[in-house]
Amino acid sequence: MSDNQQLPILRKENVQMIAQSAPDTYNTNALSTQRCADFGQRLLDEIKRHGMSDDLDKRCAEFIEKAKRTVKAMNERRSPITKLFDQIRSEFTGMENQIDPSKKGTVPFMIQQERNAFAAKKREAAERARQEELRKQQREQALKRYQQEAEDDFRRQFDAQITSDINTLTDINQKLTLENYEEASQKLRTFKVQLGKEWFQSIQCHAHKPYEVSDAEAIQIRQSVLNTLYQQFCEQYHAEVGDYRDSIVDALPSKKRELERMAKANAEEQERMKKELEAREAAELRRLDEERNRKEDEAKAAKAVQQSANEMDGLFAQNAVAVAAPMEYQPKTSVKKRIVTDTPEGILAIVSMWWSREGQFLPMEELAKIFKKQIAFCEKIANDKNDPELITSPFIRYEEEVKAK
Repeated sequence: MSDNQQLPILRKENVQMIAQSAPDTYNTNALSTQRCADFGQRLLDEIKRHGMSDDLDKRCAEFIEKAKRTVKAMNERRSPITKLFDQIRSEFTGMENQIDPSKKGTVPFMIQQERNAFAAKKREAAERARQEELRKQQREQALKRYQQEAEDDFRRQFDAQITSDINTLTDINQKLTLENYEEASQKLRTFKVQLGKEWFQSIQCHAHKPYEVSDAEAIQIRQSVLNTLYQQFCEQYHAEVGDYRDSIVDALPSKKRELERMAKANAEEQERMKKELEAREAAELRRLDEERNRKEDEAKAAKAVQQSANEMDGLFAQNAVAVAAPMEYQPKTSVKKRIVTDTPEGILAIVSMWWSREGQFLPMEELAKIFKKQIAFCEKIANDKNDPELITSPFIRYEEEVKAK
C-alpha cells in the first residue's frame, strides 16, 4: 500500500478539482443527455406517425452518429472525476484485500490454509482411530454371531438326532407282533439311550464363518461350544430318548397280553382292539411331542431375547464409536464434498445430474442466461463466412438479425 500522503483523496488539488468541476460536469452532461433524448424522441414520434422513408432514415443515421459523439464527449468530461473515484475505491479495497482471509496470497489466507491442512490431518487421524475401533467392534460382533450360529446349528442337529431315534423306537414298537415279539423286545430293551462321544466327534458345523474370524478361531469357537453343550445334550438325550424307550419297554408285557387277546378274538374285535392300541400309542407320542415342542418354544423365546440384547449391544457399541468425542483438542471444522474431475466425461456427468435435478425445470429466460456462452459459440459457428454449420433439431430455429450501418 502506498504512503498515506500519496493517496489521491488526501491531495488538496484533487479535492478542489472534484469540488469545482464535478457540479459543472454533471450539469453539462445532464443537459447533453436531455437534448439528445428529446431530439431522438421527435424522430421516433415521426417514425410512428408516418413510417420510415429514405429521407427519414438518413436523418436517423445522422442522429445516431451525433449520439455516439455526444456519449464520447460526455465520457471525456466526466473521466477525470470518475477515474479519481476509481483510484480512491481501489486504494480502500486494496487495503482490505491485503488482510482478507478469502483473498489468495494474503497472510490471513495462508494462515487459514495451514489451519485447513492441520484440521484435515487431525480429522484423518480421528477417522483412522474411529475406523479401527469400528473394525474391533465388528470383529467382536462377528465372533459372537459365529458362536451363536454354531450353537444353533449343533442344537438343530441334536434335535434331529433325538427325533430320528424316537421315530426309530416308534417304528419298532408299531411293527411289534407276537411273531417278532422277542426280537423287537430285545431291540427296544437294548436301544442305546446314551449320547456317545463318537456323536460329538463326528458332528460337523454348517454355520457360515464371517471373514473377520480366522480358521483357527472358528475351530476353537466350535470346540468351545461343543464342550459347553456336552453335558446338557447328554442329559437331555437320556431324558427324552431314555424316558420314551422306558415307557415303551414298561408297556411291553401289557401289549403282549393285548396282542394275545387280539389273536384269540374274532376279526371285528381284533380291528377294534387294534385301533384302541394305536390310539393309545399315538396319544403317548403326541404327549411327548407336545412336551418337546413346549421346551423348544421356551428355548427359542429365551434365545430371541438374548439375540435381541446382543444386537442392541452391538448397535450401542457402534453408535458409541460414531459419536464418541476425542479426548484431545480438535479444531472446529466444516466438511464439504468437492467435485474433482480430470476428464470431459466428468463435466458431462455433472451437467447431466444438474439437468435431471434442476435444469429441465427452469424457465427459458434463466436457461438462456446460464448457457449464454454456449449459445454464443453456436451462433459464431452459424455465422462463419467460410464454413457455416447449423444445428439440425426440431427444437431450434434460426432468425436473421438485421442491423443498419
